[in-house]
Amino acid sequence: MSRGLAVPGLTARGADLLRGVVRAYLRDGEPVSSQVALREARVQVSPATVRVVLGELTHLGLLAQPHASAGRVPTAAGLRLYVDHFLRTRMPPADARGGLAAAMRDAGEEPEAWARAASRHLADTCTLTALVRRPRFDEAVVRRLDFLWLDRRRALAVLQLGDTVRHHLVAVPEGLDAEGLARAQNLFNTEWSGVPLGAVRGALRAAIEAAAADRSERTHLLTMAARAVDLSGSAEDELAVEGRTYLVRHAESPELASTVMHTLDDTRALLSLLDELAPDAGAQVVFGAQTGLPALSACTVVGAGFGEGVGRGAVAIIGPVRMDYARVVPWVVLTAEVLGERLRGAA
Repeated sequence: MSRGLAVPGLTARGADLLRGVVRAYLRDGEPVSSQVALREARVQVSPATVRVVLGELTHLGLLAQPHASAGRVPTAAGLRLYVDHFLRTRMPPADARGGLAAAMRDAGEEPEAWARAASRHLADTCTLTALVRRPRFDEAVVRRLDFLWLDRRRALAVLQLGDTVRHHLVAVPEGLDAEGLARAQNLFNTEWSGVPLGAVRGALRAAIEAAAADRSERTHLLTMAARAVDLSGSAEDELAVEGRTYLVRHAESPELASTVMHTLDDTRALLSLLDELAPDAGAQVVFGAQTGLPALSACTVVGAGFGEGVGRGAVAIIGPVRMDYARVVPWVVLTAEVLGERLRGAA
């Protein structure tokens, strides 16, 4: 997470005391006195020296003093420096990866269900609100669709999207047999091979609406093709949000809780925020105003991306500034890794 420690004027002693102030503030939520800073930093200097160094850190913009007689609190810049360079994370237990993978496996066969399960598991583990942005495939070019007949009720749809393959179980329309399934496959590949998935979905919607009163076999074939590409896909389906009540529990006021809860309903704003997370950059911590969402000005987003291209997705935690970063950061990274592995395994 290090981005190169380059803060002109910051000494080694200052870095030690900054770490002490931030640790105490995250734990207690109160301005940190020079005595507490000294105890937390575990450095051998006089109280007078501590006060001088705290003053220097305040001048550098890393600490702030709410009142003349009060202790110090970290600024956004101080928190950023701490998280990027001084944070010592606590890794999840050895069985955490297996437990998370099992939760997703038990959720079913669909990527949407895996995203919800991963989000719920992360939220409950960290007791914070968790978000998972599953990969979007609308821009991916459809290579071909294949159906594998299982029985009169079910078929396996295998959809090749660029370099990605998605497969899931679909219900077979009444009256359609294995030969009809082959005709549905041929119809789809003839008309929509080489077309972006989003355009295919639009074309299928239009075709099904135009044939709404038609009971011909073509209607059955179109219905089967539509089920294979999941016409129910929408922005809301791309985002899983779990643990909303945890935000209410941690909010500093009912007004803030209400504002943040409203933002959690703004799916497109959250998707835009998560789309900024680079998939190969590990954990990324975004403080308050840096999120670009005014309602989250008193919150922090800890996120990690996964996948690449049209298969990109992201995992994030939204919580108060005073969260347990040492625990949350590695759990977010682990969840992104396991979810990415699960989605690649479905390919």
